[in-house]
Amino acid sequence: MLALTEYLRDQGLPVVWAYREDPTTVPQWATAVRAGTARHRWLAARSRWWLTDGLPMKVSAPDTVGRPLERGRDTVALAVVDPSIDKVGSDIVDWPLLTARQQRLLVLRGESDVDLVAVPSQEIGQRQARALGFTAKTVVASPLAEWVSTRDAARTRLGLSDDQVVVGILLERAVPALGGVELTGWDDVSVVVGGGGTSEADVIGACDVLVTDTSGWGSIAARCDRPVIVMADDLRDLLSRGPGLYLPWHRDLPGPFVSSAAELREAVGALRTSGWQVSADDEIGHEALARLAGMEQTGGCATLAQAIGVVR
Repeated sequence: MLALTEYLRDQGLPVVWAYREDPTTVPQWATAVRAGTARHRWLAARSRWWLTDGLPMKVSAPDTVGRPLERGRDTVALAVVDPSIDKVGSDIVDWPLLTARQQRLLVLRGESDVDLVAVPSQEIGQRQARALGFTAKTVVASPLAEWVSTRDAARTRLGLSDDQVVVGILLERAVPALGGVELTGWDDVSVVVGGGGTSEADVIGACDVLVTDTSGWGSIAARCDRPVIVMADDLRDLLSRGPGLYLPWHRDLPGPFVSSAAELREAVGALRTSGWQVSADDEIGHEALARLAGMEQTGGCATLAQAIGVVR
């Protein structure tokens, strides 16, 4: 999101950045406003676009701002322009980065009236359109290199040193077996959990290994050459839900499946011993990711900006 916001700024658009707790997290070139305040809502209503943070990233026109704010969603950055400018009648969702449950909820909630869906390949877009009955036009633009935080930037924001081993955790479902997992015995290991002000982009950027239960986050981490540990209380139930709308993740994601904190510790230890290298068999997954989703492409911000009419 920061990359796209900077791109919009470079196009001459003033940016208002809504923070949750700490105003020092706002870039110096943006105007800071506390999220959820009257001023925040006033500015949102007069913005041409608003962006949510982390992954998935969403760009919306102003006529959709009110509903998400009323539902309590956090709006983090707003690209503000003269209110007299005609609004852009489009809503872009980075659809593949949503979990299957989130995608279905969007459709069921009647929010499938998006005009454009950002997909990493037409093949994935077509697969998901068939699975969900989704009819929006697609734009092939998934600039992972621009969206996911760099290792250095993410670790700086999270207060982590370069020599620490970081286990990132992005779990959609509650995992009682995980509890308040502590990977004790390793003084140099830190656990970073997404949510509560910690963006998914920073978790993936900072981590040496990602623990997740969604094919979207797992695929992103794998494309960033991070090993992935899939964790769920009931792995049989998780896999019975299908391969995921993004990738056949039970076959293609590089890393083990675990269902308890003890198994997680064992899996992290094995990866740590191997120097965070997955087995040769997992190259199959990387080949699938490269073929289906070249998400490392640059220039994605410009593609999205052109798609919503920011630049021509």
